[in-house]
Amino acid sequence: MRRVAGVLLIALGVFAVTLGFMLPTVVYNRLAVAPLDPDAETVAQGTNVTVLYPSLIAQGAANPVRTDVTVTARRVVSGKLDAPEVKLNGDVALWRVGLVVEDEKSTLINAVEQWVCVDRRTAEGQQKCTEQKIDDGTSVVTDVNQAGLAYKFPFNTERKTYTFFDVTLHKATPIVYDGDETINGLKTYRFLQRIEPTKVDTRDVPAALLGGTTGAVTADRMYQNARRVWVEPATGQIVKGSEEVRQWLVNPANGRGLPVLQGTLTWTPQTIQRQVDDAKKNADKLNMLTNTAPLVLWIVGGVMLILGIFLTVMGSRSGGSVHRHRGSRTQKPEPAAARSA
Repeated sequence: MRRVAGVLLIALGVFAVTLGFMLPTVVYNRLAVAPLDPDAETVAQGTNVTVLYPSLIAQGAANPVRTDVTVTARRVVSGKLDAPEVKLNGDVALWRVGLVVEDEKSTLINAVEQWVCVDRRTAEGQQKCTEQKIDDGTSVVTDVNQAGLAYKFPFNTERKTYTFFDVTLHKATPIVYDGDETINGLKTYRFLQRIEPTKVDTRDVPAALLGGTTGAVTADRMYQNARRVWVEPATGQIVKGSEEVRQWLVNPANGRGLPVLQGTLTWTPQTIQRQVDDAKKNADKLNMLTNTAPLVLWIVGGVMLILGIFLTVMGSRSGGSVHRHRGSRTQKPEPAAARSA
């Protein structure tokens, strides 16, 4: 009986130790992937933001710009499961991102819809994606290279420079590690992406707004940004975001400018806390896979192996002793005649 129990404990011990090695490798690699169908919403707000209102231009207002606007930017990220690149256990997800920017009166300031294929392990946007697009309400671009991080950093984020895709610029630029910072009790890495003034397109506007006299002028739309994101490193989840954004129109003929959007937008405290709670939960799951569970399995498995070997050896010795004892009892006594002879 001891030998049977010992063999069983050895088998269980080997299984526990093996599983301890598999959790941070095989199992982790299967589970540490970005979701196919995320359900994420972030809200950013800014006060005293400068905004150009096209509706006021249409009304012929002398000054269509307000400088005291409270702006809310709401971004929703979801998945599109019927894309050709998307497989149930595959490495590619197609994310649909909708951004709506409004003022305090719910007047629409800007809206953008983006579809991007994302590598579920690296969080990098994929250049080849049959259904990708960026629709800003004035044009729909389908052939843009969306390589670069897209709304998430990789698992086990490092303190280094990455590239991050900018939907206004239509390309990825460097985003550099900018220090450690604790956000609502959660350790994060802060990254900074600086986008210097860049022409992104042209717009026709009344010449009078840009130093002209009559008619319209084709102005250059310029864009500048300082984007900061705070990342929980184990999961790569962004828990806070902030942008110091500036867009303006420039008359190429005389250099006169007109602000379009200028101000600082930061995620709301409610959004930050929700992201922090979610990141903590996911980080705890990953820590369980890579540290806690393997350690427990190795300890329990080692104890099982030692106890199993002990019971097996003791069972073998006990069995041999019983066999010898029984053999001595069944030996027949020598006849008296033989002894006398």
